[in-house]
Amino acid sequence: MKAFLRDPVMWLLVTILSFGVVSELAVGGWLVNFLEKAYHWDTTAAAGMLSGFFLCFTLARLVIGPIVDRIGFTLSLIILAAFTGVCTFAAILIGEPGAVLFAIAGIGIAPVYPTIMALIAKRYRSNSDTAITFIVTLMGVGSVIGNYLIGAITDGIKRLFMSSQGPELGLLRGLQAGYGFIGLCAIICSLASLVLYRHLKRRQELL
Repeated sequence: MKAFLRDPVMWLLVTILSFGVVSELAVGGWLVNFLEKAYHWDTTAAAGMLSGFFLCFTLARLVIGPIVDRIGFTLSLIILAAFTGVCTFAAILIGEPGAVLFAIAGIGIAPVYPTIMALIAKRYRSNSDTAITFIVTLMGVGSVIGNYLIGAITDGIKRLFMSSQGPELGLLRGLQAGYGFIGLCAIICSLASLVLYRHLKRRQELL
């Protein structure tokens, strides 16, 4: 455990996994709410889009694995997390016509968790159980904080814009800001993966 605490790779993995998992799990809690309140979709249509996200998510986990093995774990994390972040921000900026991008974003975020687990198993082969315990415990804390921040940002921005732009537009801006944080988590996940890539490459330990 002392060695893990001094290992910068371990902390980068914690960062990558924490932000990746927030971006992954938050969709299940916030996408339907966003579509219903921001675009006035009925529950059935909103739930259908969430199903589309999980369909893309499931297919990506089935199909992308061999691609990840070919181009490398760390480089895959950079590309896939960035793809999710770009899709999420594009969906918000385009508005309702771009809502399908919320579902497509599932393609990028799906492989992040299993890729990190594979990376841990390969790098910390002799102590993988302890490494996974360390990382997953801290990831759990980060995930709770991340989901709290989504709600806090949504409520805070909503209140900020309500007084100047009215309740309906204030709610829309709050929802956009809160969901934008989900996309930001994916971008941070990608940037942390880039830092990890450069660190491992410099030490000739790239995976």
